[in-house]
Amino acid sequence: MSKILRAIGLMSGTSMDGIDVALLTTDGLNHVERGPFLSVPYDDAFRAQLRQGLEDAKAITTRDQRPGCLLELEQALTLRHAQAVKTFLAVNGIRPRDIDVIGFHGQTVLHRPNDALTVQIGNGDLLARQTGIDVVYDMRANDMVHGGQGAPLVPVYHGALASSIGGATFPLCFVNIGGISNLTFIGDDGEIAAFDSGPGNTLIDQWVEGQTGKAFDAGGAIASQGQVVRALADRYLKHPFFTANTRRSLDRNDFTPPTVGEVSLEDGARTLAHVAAAAIFASARHLPKRPKTYVICGGGRLNAMIMADLTAMADAKAATVLNADDLALDGDAMEAEAWAYLAVRSRMRLPLTFPGTTGVAEAVTGGVFAAPVICETERLILTPWRKGDTAHLVDLHSTVETSQFVSTGEPWNWHYAAARIAGWLDAFEESGTGKLKLVAKNDGRFIGRAGFSWSEESGAFELGYAIHREEWGKGFATEIGRGLKQWFFERRLGERFIAFAHVDNGASLSVLRKLGLRETEVRIYKGRSFQFFESLSGT
Repeated sequence: MSKILRAIGLMSGTSMDGIDVALLTTDGLNHVERGPFLSVPYDDAFRAQLRQGLEDAKAITTRDQRPGCLLELEQALTLRHAQAVKTFLAVNGIRPRDIDVIGFHGQTVLHRPNDALTVQIGNGDLLARQTGIDVVYDMRANDMVHGGQGAPLVPVYHGALASSIGGATFPLCFVNIGGISNLTFIGDDGEIAAFDSGPGNTLIDQWVEGQTGKAFDAGGAIASQGQVVRALADRYLKHPFFTANTRRSLDRNDFTPPTVGEVSLEDGARTLAHVAAAAIFASARHLPKRPKTYVICGGGRLNAMIMADLTAMADAKAATVLNADDLALDGDAMEAEAWAYLAVRSRMRLPLTFPGTTGVAEAVTGGVFAAPVICETERLILTPWRKGDTAHLVDLHSTVETSQFVSTGEPWNWHYAAARIAGWLDAFEESGTGKLKLVAKNDGRFIGRAGFSWSEESGAFELGYAIHREEWGKGFATEIGRGLKQWFFERRLGERFIAFAHVDNGASLSVLRKLGLRETEVRIYKGRSFQFFESLSGT
């Protein structure tokens, strides 16, 4: 049975209207349980900063460059996403510990597939630290490294949803109308093909905002008062993207809105809504078969003029147009849900993209993993425990040799290890410290546990650690001990902390002396003799 994880997906699309937050419980395969959804809009001032970021991004030639305002913008964007996660958790009564991973899209500021260059700003490490939750981010880059277009990535999630859709006739096509629209073809046999289909909301949004200051044409109200200007529509639909025999992914900069004064506000909005619909069917000719059902999701499904044109065009091809909302799906949440799904697949090392979706040479996974860093040293990272870590703790204390000087002195079983993790998580949420998971910085392998716990008997925090048997002799205990000592006093968690080791545990006694802790007394604790130490602030 596949492991089932609880994931949050974060999406900030090319429309730049805000952050979508969605919860998904999934195994990254066919098990999909959709949870609550929250949309957090950007204010006008921040949207202006994002637009400036798009301009500054035009100077980028390598993925790690952040010219102009982009470095500062990346920080601000990440902090807004962190706050969106915290708000989402609070509104829904969910604890951070109950989330296994966050799928973080970030904000696309540049996408040049012909140059194998895509840039989504967003600091995954910062998001992990701010939320206390593991993060997977930068999920497009590996596809490009392997010859793909880096988009679209949502199709594998569409494939998981397709089997649950009732009332739809196959072949089926998901149509996501965001800033850029994309199509996902699902065949009778489960075949998946996908590609960007053309401008979605981006031209309409830019046109309306430039003329009125409004971020978008709500419901298509402005477009409903205008007429399609055929010459203008034809100009867009004769773009080389539509006449080419091969598909490629798009950037919002590939198309520009009409010039001021070229058409009226209303006619411009109506024409661009028509272009959004016509682009979908112009690109649909590249699908393996003609779809019988089109499922419309994304913000464009709320534009009545786009939907009217889509319905008329589909009728002419004996096909049906269905709004995702009418199929018990959430057309607003789907992309954020997809990013949660992709994050789980990334953690499982399952493919995110395929030759039929991005043109990649072979199916590949992707994403960069970031764990919340509570404390770090040259080689080690302390990070919170997760529900799936019980096996690590059982393995750590599975023998007499590795358990004789801790706790009961007996090897730990699953129930006991799970209870200890639960207690440490409670302590961490209450006091900001606790016994934490210790992993290697270079490859994420499990090293052991370390941290502080409150001792009622001593009236002080107690330093403790345990290193996995295979990692003994590498100096890890001394390294994390020094790091934790500095961390404790820098954060002013107390004026002193204690530590103790069994009088026969020569290795731990040596470590505590190397740390400069002062020996205080030998005390009988749980029927055994321990040497106690203390460390005072400023020593």
